Order: sequence, then C-alpha cells, then structure tokens
Amino acid sequence: MPERDTRWVVSVKRDAAVTAVEPLELAPRVWWVGALLPDDEFQCHVYLVEQGDRSVLIDPGSALTSETVARNVDAVVGLDHVRWLVCSHSDPDIIAAVPELARRGLHPDAAIVTHWRNQALIRHWAPPLPYWLVEQHRWRLQLADRELRFVFTPYAHAAGAFCTFDPVTGTLFSSDLFGAFSEHPKLYATSIDDFDGMRRFHEHYMPSREILNYSLERVRQLPIERIAPQHGYVIERPLVRPMIERLADLECGVYLLAHDDPGLDFLLEANRTVREVVQTLVVEARFPVIASRLAEIADGFLGATSLEFWARAGTTVLHFEPSDGYGGHAAEPVPHVRHAFSGETSLSERDLIVPLRARSSDEVIGVAVLGFRDQPQLDAPTLEVLGQVAELVQVGLEREVMRRSATLDRDAFHEQAMHDPLTGLYNRAYVVEVADRLCARDDLADGPGLAALMVDIDHFKEVNDTFGHAAGDTILQHVASALASVVRPDDVPVRFGGEEFLVMLSGVDGRTAIAVAERIRTAIAVPDGLPAPVTASVGIAMRHPGELFEDLVARADEALYRAKIGGRDRLDVAR
Repeated sequence: MPERDTRWVVSVKRDAAVTAVEPLELAPRVWWVGALLPDDEFQCHVYLVEQGDRSVLIDPGSALTSETVARNVDAVVGLDHVRWLVCSHSDPDIIAAVPELARRGLHPDAAIVTHWRNQALIRHWAPPLPYWLVEQHRWRLQLADRELRFVFTPYAHAAGAFCTFDPVTGTLFSSDLFGAFSEHPKLYATSIDDFDGMRRFHEHYMPSREILNYSLERVRQLPIERIAPQHGYVIERPLVRPMIERLADLECGVYLLAHDDPGLDFLLEANRTVREVVQTLVVEARFPVIASRLAEIADGFLGATSLEFWARAGTTVLHFEPSDGYGGHAAEPVPHVRHAFSGETSLSERDLIVPLRARSSDEVIGVAVLGFRDQPQLDAPTLEVLGQVAELVQVGLEREVMRRSATLDRDAFHEQAMHDPLTGLYNRAYVVEVADRLCARDDLADGPGLAALMVDIDHFKEVNDTFGHAAGDTILQHVASALASVVRPDDVPVRFGGEEFLVMLSGVDGRTAIAVAERIRTAIAVPDGLPAPVTASVGIAMRHPGELFEDLVARADEALYRAKIGGRDRLDVAR
C-alpha cells in the first residue's frame, strides 16, 4: 500500500478542536474531504464524488468539522457545485454540518438524498432543502459518468440506513457499517489488526448479529475495491474480504448483556467472554478440554482462581475438578453443592455456586463452583452476564452428562449381562471373555500360577425331584455364598452351568489351590438351614505353561469326574 495511504496530509492550520487536513483523492474523482478531530476516537469522515456542478457529498458530517469540510470541498470542486447531499441516516454526526454548508452556499437545486424513514428525523435538523428519496428512484442516482447504487442496510444502525456504491471505482461508502473506533487516528487500515477497533464499534453499535449479517450479505455481492466508512479507516481491497468475514462472526448488541449500563468497556469485555465460551463449546467436544478453557476464561473475566463442576448422571453424581484433569469421578456432593442442586445461586465466603439447568426443562443437572482468593464482590451486571454464560456452559455439561450416562448404562448392562441372576456370580460368558487376559497374565508371571477349580453339587437332581426347584434354587444360592466367602477379591467365581461352578485362582501353587478347594468343600457342607444336606465334589487343575483356557478347564472337569466316581464330597487333582 502506498505510503500516503497510511497517513494524514496535514495543513498548517490547527486549533484545539479540529486539525485541518487537505482533501485526499482515494480513487479517480472520489475524495476524502473531512477533518481530523484530535484525541477523538470517533472520527467522522466525509466523502465527495466529483461531478462538476452535480457533485455528490456523502454523509456531510458533524458541526465540529463543517468549516473544514466546506473549505476542502471548495478546494476540489466548489461548495456551490454540490448538487446532492447523501445522508445515509439521521444522526447529528451526518446531519449537523448541513445548516452551515447551506449557509455558505450549496448548488441552487441542492437536495438531500435519503430514505423516507430518515427524512422524518432529518427535517428537524436540516434547512428546508428538498428531498430525493432512494426508494422512490429504484435505489439509483444517475450522474454524468456513473450511476450510484444504494444498498439498503436496515437497522445498521438506523431503521432507514443504507450504503452507497460507486461501481466505476468500486468504492463502497458504508456509513456506520465497517466503522471503527480509532484510538490513534489514521485514514487507512494498515493490517488486519485494525479490526479490533471495528469489533469494539460494531459490538455495541449494531443491534444484533443477525442484522449485521443481513447487511454484510447485501454488500458481499458487490465488486468492492475499497470501503469508505463514516468512522474509522478506509479499507483497501486486500483487507476487504478478511474484514467482512471477521465482522460476520461478531456477537453484537452488547447492551443486551445487562439491564443497566455498566459501561462500554465492561460490556465489550463481557461480550468477548461470551464469544470465547461459545467458540470453545463449538470447537471442542471433550469436556475436560472445555472445562480447562472455561477455567482460564473465568480467571480472566472474574479473577476466579478455580472452577469445578458437579453433575447428575442417572443416580450417580460426578465431580469434575482440575486435580484429575476434569476427568469426572463419582463423589458425594458437599453440603453447599447439594443445596445448589435445589436451584439457588449462592455466594459463600470464597465460592460462587451456580446451578446449571437442562435446556429442555427447569431441572438442575449440574453445579458450577467458582473459587476466589477472597470473598468476591460481584455486582448485578456481572452476575447477569455470568447467568448468560451459565446457560451456554450447561449445554456442554449436559452433553457430557448424556455421554457419561450412556457409558454408565452400558457398563451397568454389561455388568448385568456378565452375572448369573440367581446366584449373583459371574456367568460362563464372562469367564470366556476374561480367559485370554487370565492366561496372558499367567504367562508373564514368574512364580505361582493359574488354577481352575471345577465344583459340582452332589445328587442335585435328586434334591430338585424331592424338594422342588425352589429348594434347588436355595441350594444354588447357598453354594454361591460359600464360594464368595472363601475366594479372594481377585479370584473369579463363576456359575458355569446348571449345578456346576468354576473358580479361577490367580497367583497360586498346587498346595494353595488344594487348600482353597478344601475350604470351599467344607463351607458348602455347612447346613445353614437348607431343605436338604448338601455336599460338593471339586476337580483341581494347575495350568501348564502356554496351555489354552479350554484345555485347562477340561482337565479340571476330568478331575471332577474322578472325584464324583470316587465317592463324591471329595477333591481330585488333574494330572
């Protein structure tokens, strides 16, 4: 970009209010004719389309700059050659200069070009000039060498707002659209970093993202070479599309964040916070990552030193805290968290507790706890913004709760499917599932090995035939209790089928396996109020190196068979 594009051409005349600057030609016969207001981040630019005695002045400007504007127009074409005054809305930063310009002498047939909705207000400001209404002229103004086109951008920021496009030079005179606060006034945007001034301007000045994007969609269709806004910076072609796309992502209407006006700086910071939360939830699906990012945001916006979450997942309460990377584990809620599940935001000595509700109902599904070094002093606007953030955060938490609930349900179903419903022991499907792991662990062990105990209830068919199946079920439950009372937590007791039971013992030698089998046989023989005497036979097999699980069980079964034909109520060890 040429050097002149990045600076003002300043004349020798200065005073406390206005710095006079010379006209600057932005494109062939398109001029910037405004003034620089020192120490004012709200610059009001005025543009001239040079057309001899039918010249066009676009957004005439503020009363603060009217004298300089008149002088600059005179320097280019003569104020009395201004035939058209385009007023894209009715605010004083556009209209207040018109009386002074008219007093100095405009074209005898000068007219105000505007929308009817703006006319209703402009007439209270401006001298009695005639009006030329854009909507009554097909949104076009024919000039000597070009036809200006008007683009309706309602509510951005005024109801009758519009932009003006010069197709000859590709210049879009965008009025408030693409405006910016300029802390260090300059005429041209020099990099994408200048978007920050545009962001601050649009977030509070435009009513909503939907309204802003409606206008952006209208101007996207134009072959724009440069954008000449009323405030901020002229944007040349390389930056036009990047600026449009960044504007399209803004959340606007920041005054809606709080009922009272807590100040623009607060609202802009709050809007940035909300935007960061939304972006985090959209981009990231993993809740631990979301929670970690939210903790950073809470620190930046509120000064919170910690953030944790509690959430209901079915009958389980999960605790997400930084100490476990927000992985989430089952825990019993502390008292103030239990109270928050009733739906009340509360402030303790150093904690702010915020309930999080489901989107589809008013049910509290979770609680956010923000910790502070000292008791936080949070005013009403801050709490209001925090409530809006909570509504967003609960979406991420609810998504995580649904995922975790599905996992818990799946685990519970799997656990149920792996157990025998009568005895509560593992079933045959489970032991088949874990068999490879048991054998692999045994192969790696340097010492005691893996044993299989096959247990069978003696004369069980006679018990069923004599006392009935209910009595048989009681005896099966008794045997299961006997097994459970003897084996260690790492052992695997299984109802293998019918009246047969299998016990897998890890890390045992042959002597220990025999001792455990004997304790099982003895525990089963204890009467314990049973409808009939009960005994059991046990076959014992120690796993050979590299032996398949099926072969190990088959050898234990062979030993069991020998125990039964040898008289029952006894043990036998496989060879």
